[in-house]
Amino acid sequence: MNDLCHKLQLLPEERALILKHGYPFERLENALKRWSKSQAIKRISVSEWELSMLIGELSRTFNHGEAGADEDDLIALCDRLEYTQQTGDGDLEMLGW
Repeated sequence: MNDLCHKLQLLPEERALILKHGYPFERLENALKRWSKSQAIKRISVSEWELSMLIGELSRTFNHGEAGADEDDLIALCDRLEYTQQTGDGDLEMLGW
């Protein structure tokens, strides 16, 4: 559970979505808040369990209609996180960055 096996590159907009609509655990929340004003792409490490719980929470927000105007961005983030979970590739190159 504590094995930080997934490395994610996150855009500022994605970090904001996680803070707004997800329930990041304390370690992840602290990292996201620390970088909240940065416009740089940041890499974070998460465990399999943290990633699974994050995907679940963001999906729940979407499925319950709680995402509001962020629906499209939230589903795109969930898709990318699921891709990372399945392949181990959390880099933005998969998006053409």
